[in-house]
Amino acid sequence: MGFALVQAQAGTPPGGVEELIGAGDAALDRDSLVVAGQALTWQTTFTSGSLTAVPLNETSAMVFSRVGGTGSGQWHERFARGLGHRMAGEITVASVTAGLLDEAAGMAEDSEMLGSAIDGLARLLTEVEEAQMMEVSAARIVADTLSTHAALMGALTDQQVSERRQGDFTIHTVRSTSAGLPRPALERARARVGLPWPTQVENGLGSDLGLARWCTAMQAHGHQMWSRLEDEGILVTDLWLRNHPVSQG
Repeated sequence: MGFALVQAQAGTPPGGVEELIGAGDAALDRDSLVVAGQALTWQTTFTSGSLTAVPLNETSAMVFSRVGGTGSGQWHERFARGLGHRMAGEITVASVTAGLLDEAAGMAEDSEMLGSAIDGLARLLTEVEEAQMMEVSAARIVADTLSTHAALMGALTDQQVSERRQGDFTIHTVRSTSAGLPRPALERARARVGLPWPTQVENGLGSDLGLARWCTAMQAHGHQMWSRLEDEGILVTDLWLRNHPVSQG
């Protein structure tokens, strides 16, 4: 396979690999569908082994294969280092801009929002490096999933965490029950679980990256993350964490 288009059957972001199909009912292997699904979940380029998927929108992604892959960890190290260098330059420009806004009349709100964005970007520089080097902690990823749900859904009546083993994975399932969020708002929240809070919280810029901080680590260790809705206003996120690299503390 050189490249293939993968689509979510229901017209909404996929909640599992079984909800994905190749365009024109093309037969695709499970690895291709998983990589495409993860690109849609995180809404960013996702690489696993010799496969890379690029999201085209919330429900379709293009999957490319490369003969021989990229070498163990090479893709992620190069991506994180390049991203860090680019963001360092952007933060420098943004800091100067924030200083200019402080001096301008009537721009206090813009200055505050920009300052919040700068803080978030600065954290990402260190968090991407940390996620590259550390052994991934299941407890920390689950905790960030809980707080991400709360940030996106607002008032909750219940949150529960369960886990089960399946093959090479331990699946940590986080269920959050809304206090009354309508279905369209829940769909928006589900689509945003893997995205950073600074650009996705509807009432302004946040100061936390939420579950998005783990995107690079999830790729590097072969983990998966899927979100879906259940009846009665329940947002569910399944974290498929491979058993061998995951620390439970």
